[in-house]
Amino acid sequence: MSFEILGLGSYLPPRIVDNDEAAALSGVSATHIREIFEIEERRWVRGKDTAAPQEGRQCSDLAVAAARAALDDAGVAAAAVDTVIAVSTTPDFVNPSLDYLLAAKLGVGEFFGVPLPVPYTGLFRAAQIADALFAAGRSRLALIVTAEAISPFFRFGPDVAQGHRLNSVLYADGAAAIVAAPPASGRESPLAPSRAGVFAIHTLTSGREEAPGLSFRGMLSAIPPSPEAYQSMEYLGHHDFRRVLRRGSAMAYDAAKRVMAEASVSLDDVRFLVTHQATGNIHRIGAPFGIPAHKVPVNISHVGNTISASILILLDELYRGGKLNTGDLLVLHTAESSSWSQAGMALRWR
Repeated sequence: MSFEILGLGSYLPPRIVDNDEAAALSGVSATHIREIFEIEERRWVRGKDTAAPQEGRQCSDLAVAAARAALDDAGVAAAAVDTVIAVSTTPDFVNPSLDYLLAAKLGVGEFFGVPLPVPYTGLFRAAQIADALFAAGRSRLALIVTAEAISPFFRFGPDVAQGHRLNSVLYADGAAAIVAAPPASGRESPLAPSRAGVFAIHTLTSGREEAPGLSFRGMLSAIPPSPEAYQSMEYLGHHDFRRVLRRGSAMAYDAAKRVMAEASVSLDDVRFLVTHQATGNIHRIGAPFGIPAHKVPVNISHVGNTISASILILLDELYRGGKLNTGDLLVLHTAESSSWSQAGMALRWR
């Protein structure tokens, strides 16, 4: 099980929403936002006076911008891509799917596409799909994109429940992408030099039937559109913050341990544990699991929680900020409370 990352890219929408603006909208004080989430600002696609995304700022637009950055970094054309895997919980449409919209806007020719409506473990599931396609000789160049544009779904006002108001100051918009290919020995023709080599992937979902810690209903099926559905705010979902934090943290670090075991490496060998930026106090949460703070980079303070895009945005920030050196071992890992899943991936920076 292995593949190469040829290029990496990310994109954040230009509108910056600081805590003072978020507090004025949500009723959650700037001090409280800072205390519980350690966020100072986030990016939103929604307009200042409307919930609708600003022009050219839908989820597919963010995905395209991140994909182009990754393709440019890899030095390959979109036309060379034969597989597109698009991860998002907030796509433009149910149909047509995000992989199709992305490929059409980029100018990809014939391709195998997969839309994955999976939040935090979506990147890792996409990586496993790409890896299987490479191993079977069914793909030569894959584009994996993670993109979220959740801010248009936020509701504000005195009747909005506290949990929904907390979600609105926690979650943010953004996208990131990688260009992946089989190992050099398995390619039909030489491509760009590799940025990193992935050599272990772990994903696991609990088979037990239990209530999810985080859930959002399908508007077109579970809740048919109606004034009553809008007023009830059920479509805004459910987020059990305490349960997610308590169980999700343990699952995320268990994922890191499992992928390190699969890769036959120890924590001492790892340069960075690149984890999903779920909430603030990530260093404090990791301390009981024996994770040194200097091994856990954090960017939630200026990015927010970008759901499926979180890990790749952070990885791209480390890369472009000159924080990664040849030979660095990185462990990407997360947990997902909507399906009580965990995932991890080990890669060596070239």
